[in-house]
Amino acid sequence: MMTRLFLAGSLLIASAIAQERADKQPGKPTAEARMKELQEMQKKCIDDYRAAIKAAQEAAKNVKPGEAMPAMPMSPDYGPILEKAMAAAAEFAGTDDAVQFLVMVLQSSRDQSMARHALDVLLTGHLDSDGFAAIAGLAPYLPQLVGEDAVGPALEKMAKSHNGKVRGWAVYAKNLPTIEKAEREGEAYAEAKAALLKIADECGDKRLAKEIRSAIDLREKFGAGNTAPDIAGVDLDGVAFKMSDYQGKVIFLDFWGDW
Repeated sequence: MMTRLFLAGSLLIASAIAQERADKQPGKPTAEARMKELQEMQKKCIDDYRAAIKAAQEAAKNVKPGEAMPAMPMSPDYGPILEKAMAAAAEFAGTDDAVQFLVMVLQSSRDQSMARHALDVLLTGHLDSDGFAAIAGLAPYLPQLVGEDAVGPALEKMAKSHNGKVRGWAVYAKNLPTIEKAEREGEAYAEAKAALLKIADECGDKRLAKEIRSAIDLREKFGAGNTAPDIAGVDLDGVAFKMSDYQGKVIFLDFWGDW
């Protein structure tokens, strides 16, 4: 019996060593090499897209009134690249090397089902990863990325992460709508504010702490019902003025830009 156990243990050790050697074999690209390849493909995709837009703009100069212009996509199509990224994530499954590929998919995919799958893998196997924490700031945009119905369960899992940054962004995403829309004197607003200020002190993420305090300041200093800051400036005729000069009057603000 002992001989059989010894042989079985030896076979397991030998199998592990063989697998480790296979993972390090010279012909197998590293995760870094895979990511570099994908980034180069993504860069080429962007360059091709910009070239196509420029060509379309040039062609538009020659279009006669009444002629139709071909529609152009609003952004590059990363679909084939992201499929390769998912394949790379599967190749390095179970290791932190997989995180960067899943993050790429979550950030760039226009396919909600693909983005949702990437998020599910991150939540299942990499909830405490620093790599996941690096993109936890996407939490407020999850409804657009993976669909509204997937957001609640995702944030619940993120809130249980041992990584303070992941946990912090989950709390931020969950409470931000309350800070933006709830009655300031109400209990819901007070609870959301307390939760956010608490996580800002605990999360160890300076960017998140700044986002939290900025969101609260924005609501409490510039929200509806507050007195506008007394901005001073010079009008088109060179005459100095202050916002308070127009107190009680309707003010029309015209925002414009020139690119």
